[in-house]
Amino acid sequence: MVFLESYLHYYSKNVLKSWFQGDPLNETKYIFNEFTYKENEYNNENIIFEYCIVKNNEYNSIDYSWSDLIGNGIDTINPTYEELRKKNINVISVVDMVILDNNKPKYFFEVYNTNKVSSVKLEKLKRSGMKNLYEIDANYIMRLCGKPNTLKYDKLI
Repeated sequence: MVFLESYLHYYSKNVLKSWFQGDPLNETKYIFNEFTYKENEYNNENIIFEYCIVKNNEYNSIDYSWSDLIGNGIDTINPTYEELRKKNINVISVVDMVILDNNKPKYFFEVYNTNKVSSVKLEKLKRSGMKNLYEIDANYIMRLCGKPNTLKYDKLI
């Protein structure tokens, strides 16, 4: 399976990530009160793109990061859909972005251009026990000329 994404989708995810990360020289790092997280104590890779969702008897990437599941818990690991399929690991879905709180997944984001999250994907994620899934319009992100004071989103789960 090949994932193709438009420039709009790609850059809007990166802009969204930059809003959450903030500027290291700026004291107001977290500008959205509804989204708080504690940074990973080992590195600053708290925001991960194209995060595979797996929940079975062996893996639970909703409650634990891939770094904890298949790594040493220190180095950031984010296996691709293809890598997991080659290991016969059934991927439920792939979300655009996840924010880790102390190296545990806390907020899941889908950025959309024309197609919102499908009801089939949403139902799969609900059944798997996901909480805190948000959907944000890529056009809204890219129309802004700076960081907004409040983030416009739809909470799906």
